[in-house]
Amino acid sequence: MTREKTFTKWLNELAEDPTFLTEGAILDFTEAVVLAMKRQGITRSELAARLGKTPAYVTKLLSGSNNFTLKTMTQVAQALRLSLKVRLAPLQPATHPRRATGN
Repeated sequence: MTREKTFTKWLNELAEDPTFLTEGAILDFTEAVVLAMKRQGITRSELAARLGKTPAYVTKLLSGSNNFTLKTMTQVAQALRLSLKVRLAPLQPATHPRRATGN
């Protein structure tokens, strides 16, 4: 088996792994928060104040090592004056590593 086929097989297996998919969702949410903050000119300190938390809390929140609850995600969205929308989408075959789209 060639290296490329082995890599593709491994990616396809990851595409069905709940832990991998969870980490992707966490990354997507974190990137969306950072992008919203940048677009709105909001600092970590300001987001922390809006959440009634410390800047250290926001730093941890944005570290990508959290397993967010829907409640936390909703609170962050509200602090950014946005709404949280959760949706289901068709599965996509894994042909390349995940890339942020900025959407």
